[in-house]
Amino acid sequence: MDFILALKAIGIGFSIAAPVGPVAMLCIQRSLKTGWMLGFCTGIGAACADTLYAAIAVFGLSAALTALFDKSAWLQLVCGLFLIIIGIRLFREKPTESANQKKDLKVHHLAGDWLSAFLITLFNPATILAFMAVFGGLKIADGVANPVDGFTTVGGVFIGASIWWLGLTTVAAIFHHQIQPKTMGLINRLMGLVVGGLGIIATVDWAIG
Repeated sequence: MDFILALKAIGIGFSIAAPVGPVAMLCIQRSLKTGWMLGFCTGIGAACADTLYAAIAVFGLSAALTALFDKSAWLQLVCGLFLIIIGIRLFREKPTESANQKKDLKVHHLAGDWLSAFLITLFNPATILAFMAVFGGLKIADGVANPVDGFTTVGGVFIGASIWWLGLTTVAAIFHHQIQPKTMGLINRLMGLVVGGLGIIATVDWAIG
């Protein structure tokens, strides 16, 4: 295994995941609300979408990324509408009392939080553009000489992205028990406005683009 290639891939995964966006807002909100698990599960959803695009780029399917980016206008619309829906749900979400927080750790909640982040990242044209720029500019795919290097690169991207989400959700979860229900309600509304606002911007940009 090429450790230099693995380190590069980890750095790419971390750097692509790190910019603050709607998924980061969701991770922070969910970590503050119920603790580390839901927030990290949300981040892993985004990491899986990043890993999927890394696999497409590495295994000789760069044309597929280009084709997806050519359809980015429609992806932007889907992502925008999805963000608006999530933003509305966040805004209307009532703070969870500590006695009821265990209910939010059910499997279907974990799966739903994972899926929401996966879809937001998957349909975000910025994600596709980031992978096209990074893999093209650094010529990472050119360094993949065999399947082992390919899986090393893809795995490295997942690890790098996961490290970012682990750090972000861990820091947010530290304040979980210190957040009062009234404060959590204000955070829900703020996050809802931010996420929904990003969705409105994306949708308006699609309409006038």
